[in-house]
Amino acid sequence: MVHAPGEVPSTGEDDDDYPAGEFLPESDGALLAVLEGMSTPVTVDEVADTLVEPAQPSIETWAVVHERLHADRLPSLDASGAIEFDEAQGLVERTPPHPSEAGRFAATVLTAISIGFLLVSIGLVSISVLIA
Repeated sequence: MVHAPGEVPSTGEDDDDYPAGEFLPESDGALLAVLEGMSTPVTVDEVADTLVEPAQPSIETWAVVHERLHADRLPSLDASGAIEFDEAQGLVERTPPHPSEAGRFAATVLTAISIGFLLVSIGLVSISVLIA
């Protein structure tokens, strides 16, 4: 059976019962974990292959997994900024990490600790000079 590009093959069954659902991660976080385990950039084909391995389902099931990734899941992750997805080329790349609030907080704490040590050192040197 041949399907038009962008058309998810109809199974005649509820999509939740279709075998492709077994291979697609339920959450975006789980899909991101799969992508993080891959060396990017990767193609949608490679992502689909990774998700269905080692089961080797029918080509129709693989095609549904591929189409759902390409038409729905990957564009959704791209829109959220979690990945960069080029729909025309079918390429997925992880988004470079942005400095997080936690990272900035850690730098601020490190700076405060350094200044504290400096002040303590100056205080100790001053006391030793006064005593001597």
